[in-house]
Amino acid sequence: MRAVLFAIFVIAITCPAYPARAADLQQFTYQQQKMGTIFQIVLYCDNEKIADDAAEAAWNRIDKLNDTFSDYDPNSELSLLSRKTDSGPMPASVDVSDDMWDLLTRCVEAAQLSDGAFDITVGPLTRLQRQSRKDGKLPDAAKLKEAISNIGWRYIKLDKDHHRVQLTHAHMQLDVGGIAKGYTSDQVLKLLASRGITRALVGAAGDIAVGDPPPGRPDWRVAIQSLKDPEQISDYVHFHNFAVSTSGDTYRSATVNGKRYSHIIDPRTGLGLTYRIGVTTLAPQGTLADWSATAVSIMGPEKGLAMIERLDGAAARIVTIDDAGNERVYESKRFAKLLLDKQKPASAPAANPVH
Repeated sequence: MRAVLFAIFVIAITCPAYPARAADLQQFTYQQQKMGTIFQIVLYCDNEKIADDAAEAAWNRIDKLNDTFSDYDPNSELSLLSRKTDSGPMPASVDVSDDMWDLLTRCVEAAQLSDGAFDITVGPLTRLQRQSRKDGKLPDAAKLKEAISNIGWRYIKLDKDHHRVQLTHAHMQLDVGGIAKGYTSDQVLKLLASRGITRALVGAAGDIAVGDPPPGRPDWRVAIQSLKDPEQISDYVHFHNFAVSTSGDTYRSATVNGKRYSHIIDPRTGLGLTYRIGVTTLAPQGTLADWSATAVSIMGPEKGLAMIERLDGAAARIVTIDDAGNERVYESKRFAKLLLDKQKPASAPAANPVH
């Protein structure tokens, strides 16, 4: 996976420093370029060597997941699986790694819950869009029609008894960019917890997952930037053992013949969204927060919020901007419970946005 800034409101994280006492945990912060974006890990530990070793293990875990899920790497497990349909549908199911099985299971469930708005079989459309952005024009109509004919999440067949996968259509290309960073953040938190480090945050662009809160605090504080003015912070949310994700086109869109097209592809049309929408979702797991942000962007405010209300523990804010520049905000019932009062003095200024 290469740079994918799905966030329209880029999320900034706040990790306040605390006066050192003998029994206090120390804050350690690490940052590396991974999966085409910047991953940041913040953890609290009482030993620098233990913290450094945990961070190194986390980077190795991220690299392994990238080797599994990248659609840019022709030798990744995902790419090799897709290529099995080059000559036609796969005649039989095949074994996959535990990570691939786990993620594909979640992807199919996400497609079911979103009525197909989230669909990882859009790979043919993703490739057309990448070329279209380079050329500055819409894809050829015939090529677009052919690409649409090769997508459909129901072509992914999962053998739950044996953890095997079969792709039942020719020329399929899987693209898990709308869920992989959230899944990866969950996996890193799980790895850190296995090493006794539960007070941690993992951030990748607009996807952030956190464990237990920093010492002396009830929660992590996360700043959400404005859709209309990305240089401004619209609100703060606070939580622990939770995740937040964003989706939208503030930083990634193209204008063709005077019409704006988002990088977010609508599987129904095969093209990028033509309306301006920004979605912030919060959920108990980064995986859920990640895919639901993409799905809500495609579904729109009414259907999107209806889906969010059905997802256990999930919350969302949706912002739309019409052609006249008018902004409208929609929020799920749970969202307000996670907001911090902007009028209250903050314990620390928001960090620089994660890009």
